Amino acid sequence: MRMCAELAGLGMDLARAAAAKTLADWAKPEEPPEAEHQAEPPPEPERAASTRPAAGAKPPRAPGTSVRASKPADPATIFTRLVACVCSLIALEGRLAAGLTPNSRGTSPALRADPRRAPLHDIFRRITQHDPDRAELVRQTTARIDENLAADPDQEIELPELFFAICEDFGIEVDLARLPDKFLGLAEDPDPRATSPP
Repeated sequence: MRMCAELAGLGMDLARAAAAKTLADWAKPEEPPEAEHQAEPPPEPERAASTRPAAGAKPPRAPGTSVRASKPADPATIFTRLVACVCSLIALEGRLAAGLTPNSRGTSPALRADPRRAPLHDIFRRITQHDPDRAELVRQTTARIDENLAADPDQEIELPELFFAICEDFGIEVDLARLPDKFLGLAEDPDPRATSPP
């Protein structure tokens, strides 16, 4: 994800440069057609015969010129290609941030069905959104969540215990005031056997 972000940033820099070049070219006034050169007197018959190349001979090439002159690339075309690349990188970064990596397709159905998995993935994306190393941190916490849930198939470990254990392992500081109640163990369903006070 960090590489995607860096490449997208470079692509945007290049796209801006290509856009500026395109706009500058469009702003230039159209150059008037070149004035036709005055017709030179026809060469003398003897000179014309001596300077005419032989049949099948290639015209002489100016020194320092290549055999095939490459046409400069159109900056507008470069811009559109760079924009397409940047959009693809942003989409890839989003998929990586969401945990939609090729490895996630191999996740077992039981793990995907674990009701603790989605809330844990979501909360770690939320609490790390301003961290400078967010991409790596999300990748590591995502892997740790799946490891811990796979080691607890009977779902005996509660959501708060899983959450705070991972926070401690990765040194993530949590603002308890902004943490949803279910991660504090306060969102338990009321006991249906409890009766209201008289």
